[in-house]
Amino acid sequence: MSGSVEHFDIVVVGGGAAGAATALGLARAGHRVLLLDRRRRPVFDEKAPVTRVATLNAASMELLAELGVRDAVLARRGHAFHGMDVWDAHSSAALHFDADDLGLPALGWTVEHLALESSLWEGLEAAGGTVLPETGWRALDWRADRIDLHLDGGRVLGARLLVAADGAESALRARAGIAVRRNPYHMTGVVATVATRFPHQDTAWQRFNGEEILAFLPLADGRCSIVWSLPEFESERVLSMDDTGFSEALRDALGGRLGDIVSTSPRVGWPLVGRQARDYVSGRLVLVGDAAHTIHPLAGQGLNLGFADVRALLEAVPVGAGVDPADPRALQAYTRSRRLDNELMLRSMEGLRWLFGSSLPPVAWARALGVGQVERHRILKRFFALRALGQDPAHPG
Repeated sequence: MSGSVEHFDIVVVGGGAAGAATALGLARAGHRVLLLDRRRRPVFDEKAPVTRVATLNAASMELLAELGVRDAVLARRGHAFHGMDVWDAHSSAALHFDADDLGLPALGWTVEHLALESSLWEGLEAAGGTVLPETGWRALDWRADRIDLHLDGGRVLGARLLVAADGAESALRARAGIAVRRNPYHMTGVVATVATRFPHQDTAWQRFNGEEILAFLPLADGRCSIVWSLPEFESERVLSMDDTGFSEALRDALGGRLGDIVSTSPRVGWPLVGRQARDYVSGRLVLVGDAAHTIHPLAGQGLNLGFADVRALLEAVPVGAGVDPADPRALQAYTRSRRLDNELMLRSMEGLRWLFGSSLPPVAWARALGVGQVERHRILKRFFALRALGQDPAHPG
């Protein structure tokens, strides 16, 4: 069988944004790379409806620039926003961030996942990498010097390093026997694209209302992509509403800040679960992105954490003739650096969710007091803003 094996330095399974960015970065570093994905090739169409979006911070955009795809992504309906308003429905707690006040070109960018994926796949092929869409694997052979993937169509790929970027319910993670801690939030994220009576002002809006968390993310065409985190029982009611009922409920949930909702796309919901893999490495297999961790979307940091994984892995994987891309010391260094950061973010988001989700008067009072201190304290406010943007507050780029 060894003679029929197609050998690669690295095989990445999962062509989402984190997986495709990993494959592109490793190909640009000189490795022979193949990207495998069960889905069809992502193709961005300017005339198609807006699809699922992400908010990227400055560190993520810097990574895309280094990979040579930033301009292509932004040209595909990417949109920079310069303001951010966060407030609580049950107290006076409120924060406003402005890019000009922080001396930054933007606070973040709203981009479509399809724009990211199509740009990264194109970049990978231009860099000499191989892509295999609509192809899955059925078996793995773990060898001393490689992992062999037996594909559905009978081909066998030999990977000296296998990157699992196959999502939150990663089959590769399960096959490797890596345990994962799950924390179901018993919440559903409801997403849609809406037009509002008043302009979004290039601002991201977020309102906390007990357990409910609603975010309006500004899009290039003047509309907003919404992410509404709701208890499971409430999300069922919201998803079953007609457009008129949903638009009225959404307007009220934002406190009328952007006026009436004048149009809405169909809604989609997905269960919210926090996850953290026990380890990010097993021999020649390494996890990145959602395969390694997932968090609550309240701060929009999920993909930013995935891109931070990508950067750390690109820095860790050895480069040069004769080197082993799965050097154990390098991969363990990657795990140590990223697992701690991701755990801290996971805990922070769960803490914020508890803080803003409690309606107890003492908690609401403390919440208003603490947030008010941050809003009035310029240095502290700048510190939190730059951390969220993925920058070192001591040395903002």
